[in-house]
Amino acid sequence: MKTYEKVFEFLTDPTKETFLKCREMVLSDPEYDPYSEDIENMQVLLNEGKFEEVVQYTNVNILLSPRAHIYKYFAYKELGDEKGRNIEMTIAQPIFECLEKTGDGTKDSPYIITRISDERDLIRQHFNKHDVSQSLIKEGNKMMDALTLDDGTQLYFDIKDPYQRLAFSFSKRNEEVENKEEQKSEKKKWWKF
Repeated sequence: MKTYEKVFEFLTDPTKETFLKCREMVLSDPEYDPYSEDIENMQVLLNEGKFEEVVQYTNVNILLSPRAHIYKYFAYKELGDEKGRNIEMTIAQPIFECLEKTGDGTKDSPYIITRISDERDLIRQHFNKHDVSQSLIKEGNKMMDALTLDDGTQLYFDIKDPYQRLAFSFSKRNEEVENKEEQKSEKKKWWKF
């Protein structure tokens, strides 16, 4: 749990630099998966009224997710735990603010995200807008999502790190499958000589 606690060090000094330092701890964790289904899992638990399970749901993939902390806020609210609610809002709000500090949403200075779901969290819950389309943009060594909002504006998000992690995960999975297939073909059945 110590590693998890270190991720929240930016809360005492919520600057772009401290946030990105803490974000780097999340990215370097072997369990980090920017496309994990943890947010969806938490929503299902919340919808099923499993509030204790929501507040206890913790892993590296949700530490810097504002939506995960908002879900925990609502679970604590249902449990009547005022202190828990306050803690979760004290975490969610600075995450939103720090996400906004990572850029200005332009192509030259996109917002830097940890999870792909952070894009919509920032748009819908922090800016109170809605996206109508999304496109992937690759320029040089930049990898970005461009989201067009319902008012016609576009916001850009730097997804280089999550995208690379996804590519690495696919490569690793394919390698593991190939190794298993090689091992199977090397093993002879007892009836074959």
